[in-house]
Amino acid sequence: MSPKGASMADTSEISNSLVPLGRQQARVLLEAGYLWLDMGHFDKAKEIFSGAAALMPRSEVPQLALGAVEFSQGRHDKALQAYRVAQRLAPQSGLPRAHAGEALLFMGKVPEALKELKAAMDLDPDGDGARLAQSLIQAKEAGVLPPAKT
Repeated sequence: MSPKGASMADTSEISNSLVPLGRQQARVLLEAGYLWLDMGHFDKAKEIFSGAAALMPRSEVPQLALGAVEFSQGRHDKALQAYRVAQRLAPQSGLPRAHAGEALLFMGKVPEALKELKAAMDLDPDGDGARLAQSLIQAKEAGVLPPAKT
């Protein structure tokens, strides 16, 4: 029996995965990683997301998650590296560009960050990446970002 609310797409397999991996299984795996991340268990989260990246080498989603682990620990340069890998895997997606822009803002590289954020909005004006990019631009305009150097 499928979980309540699961659609047919949830039971389909992830294409190009190393082992047969259903979408629902991938979702549970990634959610487990985000739970560890939310609890501050960065090593466990990174281990799960690294495994997901190995299982789904053509998906940008695990790379975005790996970037989130690094970003949460203040390692914005390493987060940016993961977001760049995600960009290469999904060049038409705005979300990796928006996250790259966020990392660049936190690194104090404002012109480069704004370029990435604009690209995120141009790629998919109604998508999650555009919404994140717009929020980051508003925070920059309000003087909240980039954070002050301490």
